[in-house]
Amino acid sequence: MTQDHEIMMSVKNGDIHKLGKLFDKYSKGLYNYFQLQLNDRSNSEDLVQNVFYNILKYRHTFKPGADFKTWMYTIARNEKISFFKKRKVFNREIDPEMSDEERNTPEEDLVNSADVDHLRMALECISPDNRELIILNRFTGLPYERIAEIMDCGIGALKVRMHRALKELKDQFFKVSGE
Repeated sequence: MTQDHEIMMSVKNGDIHKLGKLFDKYSKGLYNYFQLQLNDRSNSEDLVQNVFYNILKYRHTFKPGADFKTWMYTIARNEKISFFKKRKVFNREIDPEMSDEERNTPEEDLVNSADVDHLRMALECISPDNRELIILNRFTGLPYERIAEIMDCGIGALKVRMHRALKELKDQFFKVSGE
């Protein structure tokens, strides 16, 4: 059992103050997960709060032996889907000419290199489903097995989807970089 699992089991059993440890550990990663998909700081922060509210609210559903991070990102994904449905922005158009100030990206502290800018624009240009797969794997570090659980699909299907997502990202990267 991982330390996160033990902490969550304590939360489930009524020691809700321990949830703060999980918040401290995962809130930044969740924020980045939402920010890379929404490009909206305020809503990303709100969604992080919603995830931890739902962790507390649905703590009774956490199962012994479950992986906390997978469970948490399943809740996060459901929050993101609800957000898009409520705002009907799931298939929004993204303007690759948008300035850095308008984007409100979490990479603001990075050196402004052309490749980072092109990658950011390429990520914004791919389909929301493909963007989410890439973010879950490359930015949050979740392995395929965990992502397959979150997406409720088999490993083989996930690998095919990830291959297509990476191909779309590569094509968009070369398109926005002019190569």
